[in-house]
Amino acid sequence: MRHSWLVVVIAVVSGCHLRAGYDAAARVNGPLDAVMNHASVSRTDGVVNLPATGGHNYSLEAGFGNSKITVNSLLAVHDVTSNSFTPGAGYLATTLGANVRWMVLRWKGLSPTLAAGPAKLMLVDRSSGERVWGNAVRFGGGAQYQLGPIAIYGDVYREMVAFSSGAANGTTTLDGVTVGVALQP
Repeated sequence: MRHSWLVVVIAVVSGCHLRAGYDAAARVNGPLDAVMNHASVSRTDGVVNLPATGGHNYSLEAGFGNSKITVNSLLAVHDVTSNSFTPGAGYLATTLGANVRWMVLRWKGLSPTLAAGPAKLMLVDRSSGERVWGNAVRFGGGAQYQLGPIAIYGDVYREMVAFSSGAANGTTTLDGVTVGVALQP
């Protein structure tokens, strides 16, 4: 119990960080691309279900650290549309991970950043609810401009995922450019 309080005190003293972003550009190469972008036929009534178009990627990071290095948890959803969270044809892909982010230097509010860490990508079949997990590594770099406790940032990332079974069996690469807002008191 004593160690739990120590962890909480360290997290509070070191400062909490929050980043929310939207992918301005994204690309998927590999088996996951085929799974996310192909039509399917219903087994019960033979209706062709077309894949959702116009989906977007969103990410959220939360962690703690100082002005140079932060340790963060990551949640990213891929190719999300208004129908993504309802039962139906298609798949939902979500990345859960952790990273270490390093602010290389700070010059008049501008900071280049580097980040890397392990992740898991969960692929959910929206019609059956079946889940398949893939092991991943996510890394990238970017820049942010600090305005007091708020920062505007842009990151370029690469996520490499390996599925050992399921609809997206094999290795997939996800690339993207994320823009967003960070809270760093």
